[in-house]
Amino acid sequence: MAAISDYLEAKILNHIFRSEQFVKPSSIAIALTSSVALDSNTGATLPELPTGVARGSTTVTTGYSRRDLGAPSGVGDATWFSVGFDNTTVFSVYSQEAGNSGYFYPVYLSRSVAEAADNNGNSVTFTFPKTFPNVNFYAPQNIAVSGGATDPGYVQYDGNGFIKNQNQIVFDTALSDWGWVSGVAVLDSSVAGQGNMLMYAALKNPRYIYTGDNIKFDPKSLEISLK
Repeated sequence: MAAISDYLEAKILNHIFRSEQFVKPSSIAIALTSSVALDSNTGATLPELPTGVARGSTTVTTGYSRRDLGAPSGVGDATWFSVGFDNTTVFSVYSQEAGNSGYFYPVYLSRSVAEAADNNGNSVTFTFPKTFPNVNFYAPQNIAVSGGATDPGYVQYDGNGFIKNQNQIVFDTALSDWGWVSGVAVLDSSVAGQGNMLMYAALKNPRYIYTGDNIKFDPKSLEISLK
């Protein structure tokens, strides 16, 4: 998640460069949006999924509500990892960069070299289509890393400018068809239609939600980064 709202931008800039003090939110909540939000959106204007739909003279609940993550986490809290800390990816970083790609994991252009570096002689094939289109890279499938862990995958290392969720974040079961869910937003209120939007992003894999479906973010899948 990389986009910051106009509200948060103004608060941060005034806090740093002027005398205004920005009081951190007392509550953090995650919202789902049907389309991707805009910088100027607020908790009342972002394209959030509805909590109810009109059926004749009554309003029927959809089952949607924001996920309330509570107050900003303290030391030892299990909501978020420490900034830049992820002991199954960050601490498996190797010292050599793959060309000038920004990827610090052991990747090779040669499959045989990658397999020679693997404990069992196996390799993983993957691509970086935006950076190196039409080029295959190879990586050892299993490598012992810091602390004796096994590297679970190969992702770009962005330094300390990110934070990830520690636990699974699960939204309530859809009681009606929600339609397309294309974006996510972070707000300072758990009540739909209220509060200030802090950040937002498009989902990598938008999906159509039918009655009975659940939306969830597995641990480490909700990454919030500052560039």
